[in-house]
Amino acid sequence: MTTRYAILGLLSIEPMSGYDIRRASIDALSHFWHESYGQIYPALAELEREKLIRLLPQPEEARRPRKVYALTPKGRRALQAWRKKPPVTRPFRSELLLKLFTAEAPGDVLKHVKQLRKEETARLEEYARIEKRLAREAPAKTLWKATVRYGIHRSRAVIAWCDETLR
Repeated sequence: MTTRYAILGLLSIEPMSGYDIRRASIDALSHFWHESYGQIYPALAELEREKLIRLLPQPEEARRPRKVYALTPKGRRALQAWRKKPPVTRPFRSELLLKLFTAEAPGDVLKHVKQLRKEETARLEEYARIEKRLAREAPAKTLWKATVRYGIHRSRAVIAWCDETLR
């Protein structure tokens, strides 16, 4: 259900094709959100049927015409209404914690904690790069910065937990 709002949100930034939406999902949202082509294209068709988005006309000289979508006023209102609703909280699930809880010996799972620490350290470095890029390219986008800061704080907390667990 939230795929549609992710798409509306991305289209509120600028008109995009399905491919562009997927790229933005990978480039800008992948640290906290993911959309696949299998989710995007059916959602685009549904949003267009509901008149929340529209196809933009393409130049006749285009070699390979692309379907580029833009938000309609109705789509912008739907996005604003969704933003006002409280986010749905889903139960937290962690296969790692399940393995730790059910492990018979620490050696069975501590390698997974070490791997998680390594992954979070890499994520933290990526967040630092994103934060620097945002400072250069989009200094006024304070809410974009807030999403990166969330990732930084989360990664630091997970690394601290890993260190504590490994001790």
